[in-house]
Amino acid sequence: MSAPRPIDPAGTRSARPTSLTLAEPVAPEVPVGARIAFKARVSCAEASDLRGGSVDLAFADALIATQKLVECRDGFCETDAFAVAAPDRVGAFTWTLKFPHQEIGGIAYGESALAISLATRPLLTSLAVWAVPSPVVMGVPFRVAVGAKSSGACALSGARVAILDECGATVGEGMLGDTPWPGTDALHWSEIGLTAPPREGNFSWRAAFAATGLALPHSGASATFSFSVVKRPEHCLTVKVVAGDAPVANVEVALGPYRAATDSAGMAVIEAPAGHYELAAWHCEFEAFAQPVDIARDGAVEVALTPRPPERTVWD
Repeated sequence: MSAPRPIDPAGTRSARPTSLTLAEPVAPEVPVGARIAFKARVSCAEASDLRGGSVDLAFADALIATQKLVECRDGFCETDAFAVAAPDRVGAFTWTLKFPHQEIGGIAYGESALAISLATRPLLTSLAVWAVPSPVVMGVPFRVAVGAKSSGACALSGARVAILDECGATVGEGMLGDTPWPGTDALHWSEIGLTAPPREGNFSWRAAFAATGLALPHSGASATFSFSVVKRPEHCLTVKVVAGDAPVANVEVALGPYRAATDSAGMAVIEAPAGHYELAAWHCEFEAFAQPVDIARDGAVEVALTPRPPERTVWD
């Protein structure tokens, strides 16, 4: 079979007419820079074998891909699947798929074209906040970890993330690092330093990612996180937790929002300001414990836990 070659336009009146379609439709909207797959089909009323012919894909009068027709079946010939990148800006675009005038096997074939319209949208970003300490002491600095990820797995290193308080004021900001969070391939993150509000209470702040200055357009993202603010501790309560005569390790103990866990000797120290509290202790193998305590000075208390009864099964 001879290689296809252009023919003199004067001979196009005798060229066989062709029809051009896509094997699968192109999505009407895609993210910027996305890879778009094409497979072109060309047919002729004379059921001609068009293998070896070429199909062009053009955008803004620039040729961006040329593919050969390689398979002939069911009354049409088609190319292999191929992919090109969507434009890297947001907007509406029209590409032109064209089977140009050409001669295949000594037979002239006329031109056919297909307009392919699509729109591009920004890539999505997701934002996460973790390692939030709670409670924190009034007016004391603390840090949180913030990470952002692109839906297109784009590098976000160097982009800035701001922390906004409940009034929308910026209270901290940081720059995403070059190295993704361990175990992820594209979660760029940073630790951001903050200062606790000067009053007690529960607070909900927001991390905001504007997604500006990136190589490809991205949508912004935000994520809220909550924490409690407490007074500065004034006294220490030493808690010893036992079951019978044996100390119990890894027991969570709390005086209101102030918490600690027992060590291997069953000991825990909780710092708290003066006041009236409920001392609570819990462990998965023991019944929960609670009793009121007044903190006016440093002190110590012993907590005796009761083992949980074994769970009964339906056949016991």
